[in-house]
Amino acid sequence: MQHSFLASEPDPESDSDTGPLLGSTSSLVSTVPIRKVTVSGDDPAVARQNYERAYDGSRFTVTRGTEPFSFQWVSIGDDRVSLRTATMTGHVTGETPGLTDYVVSWVQTGGGWIVRRDGQRMEIPRSPFVLPFHRPYTVHLTPHRQNSVLFSAPYLEDIATEIHAGPSQQVSFDLEATPTAEAIERWRVALNASTPVLTDESAPPLLRMNAQRPLALALLQLAPWAVVDLPEPLREPSMARTRLAVEYLHHHAAEPITPADAAKAAGLHTRTLQLHCRRELGMSPTAYLRDIRLDRTRRELADRSPQETTVGEVAKRWGFVHLGRFASAYRARFGEGPSQTLRG
Repeated sequence: MQHSFLASEPDPESDSDTGPLLGSTSSLVSTVPIRKVTVSGDDPAVARQNYERAYDGSRFTVTRGTEPFSFQWVSIGDDRVSLRTATMTGHVTGETPGLTDYVVSWVQTGGGWIVRRDGQRMEIPRSPFVLPFHRPYTVHLTPHRQNSVLFSAPYLEDIATEIHAGPSQQVSFDLEATPTAEAIERWRVALNASTPVLTDESAPPLLRMNAQRPLALALLQLAPWAVVDLPEPLREPSMARTRLAVEYLHHHAAEPITPADAAKAAGLHTRTLQLHCRRELGMSPTAYLRDIRLDRTRRELADRSPQETTVGEVAKRWGFVHLGRFASAYRARFGEGPSQTLRG
């Protein structure tokens, strides 16, 4: 995606003491003016400090490449959405405990990869992809020009409620999925339409908000996702593998998987996943997966009509063999029978 949405000239009014380049305040309604930051130079030590600050990370190293060393950060945005461009002629490696914003990123030149805590390596592509959210990972970048769009968690999670129609909850993207050509094109069109407004420091607040919303919706079409209501202990960095296993259950609920598959995907022993789920979720992984499938069944029944399908067809599609037991579990969870949901 060859799109440079930020100016490359240094801003003489800014320096490296202006604060973190990544991260945003936790407010849905913007009450602060748009903020532009430009940091550039030829000192690898300064570049390292800014990359650590940007990723809220540690153990970052910056080394020179074959060309004379230089770097530049440009950031512009408000407390909902920010556009970022990073350019460097050197190499970067570092660790982050997990981003607190939802970030879409891609490289225009150069490349690199990230390694998740479970050992999964993901190449950083030229097309947009979603970075891990609240998951520790290590980043490696060769000399590059990288673009990113950051969405504050409260903002994106509220926009997502327009689609899933439930309370605002964490959005878990399926990082294994490759965006389709159609999804990338939707993102490109939304980005091109939004950029002139989002980079205009004089844009009125209402115009800015109306430019941000289509971009947020395009992100929610870029990769499959599910909302996951996790208790606070599962959000801690030390529980990253368990959280990954729980998210695996959400993303693969329509497939013939077991909790053992989720534990293996997250690099956990099945027994460890069982203990953590009982302690933090109050149920076994098997019961948790059943509830996910019940929720998906309810969603499908609510979206269909008796002329289109039957309760039995939908229940079997979600793996429920014994319809009597299914109806009983459904009624216990939702307070009504599946036939009532289908009739609307």
